[in-house]
Parts: sequence; structure tokens; C-alpha cells
Amino acid sequence: MAYFNHAFNKVFVGTSGFVTTAILTQNLTAGQVGFMNPNPGNAAGANLTLTTAQLTAARCPLVLVAGSIYQNDKIGPFHGGYQETTKSKIINPKYISKFYVVPPCDLQQATISVGVTDDPDTDPVETPSCAKDFICGNNYYLRVDLKGSPALRFLSRNSYFTAMAYTGCCPTLAEGETAPAVDPTTVYIAWANQLMQSPLIAPFIQIAIFDTAGNVVDGVSYNQETYNAAIRAGAPAWSTYTSPAGPFEGETAGMMITGAYIDTQFGDCTFYPNDALQAYLEPIKIYASEVDYNGDPCAFTGLCVLNSCLPIQGSGYGEAVLRELILSEAYNQSPFYTGRDLRIREITQGYDVSNAITRIAPGDKYYRYFIQHSVPRFNNPSGTFDNDQYLLEIVTSAPIAAGTITAIESWIDNAQGAGAPGCVSLETLYACPAACSVEVPPITPAP
Repeated sequence: MAYFNHAFNKVFVGTSGFVTTAILTQNLTAGQVGFMNPNPGNAAGANLTLTTAQLTAARCPLVLVAGSIYQNDKIGPFHGGYQETTKSKIINPKYISKFYVVPPCDLQQATISVGVTDDPDTDPVETPSCAKDFICGNNYYLRVDLKGSPALRFLSRNSYFTAMAYTGCCPTLAEGETAPAVDPTTVYIAWANQLMQSPLIAPFIQIAIFDTAGNVVDGVSYNQETYNAAIRAGAPAWSTYTSPAGPFEGETAGMMITGAYIDTQFGDCTFYPNDALQAYLEPIKIYASEVDYNGDPCAFTGLCVLNSCLPIQGSGYGEAVLRELILSEAYNQSPFYTGRDLRIREITQGYDVSNAITRIAPGDKYYRYFIQHSVPRFNNPSGTFDNDQYLLEIVTSAPIAAGTITAIESWIDNAQGAGAPGCVSLETLYACPAACSVEVPPITPAP
């Protein structure tokens, strides 16, 4: 085993593509990556990247090489060599133990359906168990809990709020006559208004109301910004709703609550690696239940609360990838300046590091290919055979071409013996889950 229980990590920026033509490694530009034969007497010539055909036929150890991400070769008159290509140790394909890819995955917001919405995949529409009658002259309470890193950063605890809806006075009843049910849509609107007015809940959610006909009231969802804008415009959210003629016994309505939190991000100029990361990547988790005036959720069973979309944390975002690159460069004795005078970061080319990976745009995500290999220690002072383990990470904007992947697999197979036990081929780790099919009403009205 290795001296450490982990592999030494090194990041190669391949956002400009994998080079499969024979060019001098010194001519690789930022974002280009490829393999080279470290033997100066190789048939392809010294310091030339290998073509796909040469990589496929190779049986010898190779070196993974990437173009420098730095724009200047020197800092001052003495410290130089920053434009030297980034190279791995010599990779013997016999000692490659794993070759895998981690694809990027989109963040998925949590969505819950309270009552009955028009989502046929998750809501048991018009079933007796969800046809809750809200009786006049009563108070109904809905508790909403928000959990996850965004809420914890906001309050140092999970956030919760209990909304109350009063169904109004009952009409004069004849002897023996039971109190009638009210329009359930008005109950959900009352709950939604209180949730959107709560400073503990409103920054994290958006709400859409569905009436008894299954239509979206106002045709849109509201978040805190659009809800407040509607008030300033003199047309508060859901205020134009008019109840249809009753009776309302057995009628259903509902609301859809979706996580809508966006964390604060600073630009590359003032970026620090210790900036909060989890709240940006982790979606808020939403829980709701009807409770009594004491907060007991076990007193009610008639209100349906269903998880329409489970929250999924995103991966492959530049926020995380950039931090991996900064750590890798620190191992190369090129630390990322994090002091108070950001002009030093400009002098030490720290902005070349942060510019190599796009971290702000949510649509920019990266594929990460990993080659795990060992370098044996044949001359160990302890007399015990040992080895160091390395994990090479190739960051790309798009999947590496299938032909290049096949060439890498062939290179490994040629050395290990095709079909032999332990033969290494590309694996996909942490495959993205299927996207939720629920259609959430948009926040802004269609033009």
C-alpha cells in the first residue's frame, strides 16, 4: 500500500480539447491536453504528442501533458518557468488501477405538492383521500420546514413557519344542518400569502396555486421578488381570484412549493477559495404538514403532501472544479494568493488560474476524467516493496471523443493483456439521476 491512504491529486485543464495530432508539447496552449512518449528516441519524435493511432498501438509508459494556464513565463527577473507544460509522472499502464469519468449533473430543485395540483405523475387527482373539505368558521394551520445548507447559513438553524388560514363566518344554519365547506383555493391562497410575507421562508421558495378546476391562479408562480413587485404595482398576487359558485364538498385545490434560493456569489476579482460552497450547490429541502394550533401534525390526515421532485445536488460546477485546480497548483508550488492586497494575486498570475475555469455561469459545467495509477518504490530504505499512488484529473468542457477513449483503453490493454483479469476500461461514476418530469409554472408571465 502507499504511505498515505489517499492518492496524490493533480489537475490537468483540458477545456480546449484532447490533442490527437503530433505537435510539440511546448506548443500546447492553455486548455489542451494529450499524451507524450518520454523517450526522446521514440518513433514519433521527441516531445511530440501522440496521435490516436500511436496511442492505440502504444505499449510503453507515457506522460500526460497539458498546456500551461499561465500567460507570463516570469514573475520579476528571477522566478520563471511558469509557461512550462503541466506533466504527470511517467504512467506505466501496467500499474493503472482505475479509469473513470464523473459527468456533470444539473441541480434539481425540491418541489412539493400540497393538496391536489395538475401533476398527474405524482398527485392522486380527485381521490377521496386528497379531497379535504375546509369547513367554514375554522382555522387551518400549515407548517413549512426548510432544511439544508442554505437555511443553515441564513439562520444557523433550519427554518420553519406556520401559516394560518381562517375560513370565515358560517351562514345561518337551520337546526340539524351541518356547516358547509368553503372554496379550498382560498385556503391555499391565505397560506401562500403568509409564507411569501415571512422573511424566514420567502427568500427560499416560489409558490403556484391551483384552483378547483386544476388551473394555475394568475398563470404563474411567485417568488419573493415577483410577489413584492406585484404589491408595488397595486395588483397583489392571487388577488384577482374569484371563487366559483358552490357547493365545495369534495372539491380539490392545491399549491406547488418549489425551492428557489440563489446564494450570493462574488466575482473572480474578489474570489476566495474559502468562500461558502455548499449553499450554492445544495438545493433547499422542503417539508410541509397540516398541524393543529399546538403544532401537532398527527391530528390531521386529510391533507395530501407529496414530493413531486426530490432535491438533487449539482456536480461538475466551476465552483468546485476551480478549488481542485487551486489545490493542485499549490502542490506545484504555485499558491493562489488569498491575502488582503489583491494586486499581489494579479502579480502572481492568480487570475490566470481563476480564468481557466468558469465558475459564475450556471450553464458551464465540466466533465472530469480520472486516471489512477501507482509508481512503485523499488529502492525503499525499509526494504519493503511499496508504491505511491497518483490520481490524475482531466477537466474538459465536453466529453472526450469516443475514439480517444478507445485509444487510451487500448494502450492500457496492450500492457495489461486484453481480456485479462484487472484489465481497466472507462467507468462512469455517479451517473446523473433522471430529471424530474413535473412542470413547474414559470415565475414571470409569458410575454
